[in-house]
Amino acid sequence: MKQTKLNVIEKAIEEKKGEDIVTINIEEKSPFWSYAVIATMRNCKMASSIVDEIQKNLSLINEEVRRVDGVNTSSSWVLVDCYDIVVHIFTPEERSRVNLDELLSKKAK
Repeated sequence: MKQTKLNVIEKAIEEKKGEDIVTINIEEKSPFWSYAVIATMRNCKMASSIVDEIQKNLSLINEEVRRVDGVNTSSSWVLVDCYDIVVHIFTPEERSRVNLDELLSKKAK
């Protein structure tokens, strides 16, 4: 079921034009999540449509989002907690600055 949920999340991001989607298995290193999905949004308004699409598509497979942080605040970093999967959506500048891709990749090894 995790893989189906992961596929639904990735597809929702793609459908709303999220870019540079990276999925990292972090279940060995995180007590909270099995996977982290990282994507880039072109602007802050895009985050809301991506989050809505994730919520809509997850509901179709009887899953839900636990919490969303940063959306509707013009934040350059939005976090979507989907219980066992966490989604990080960044502006390009913020993604480069935070460099979460590299940090999580190192932790996953």
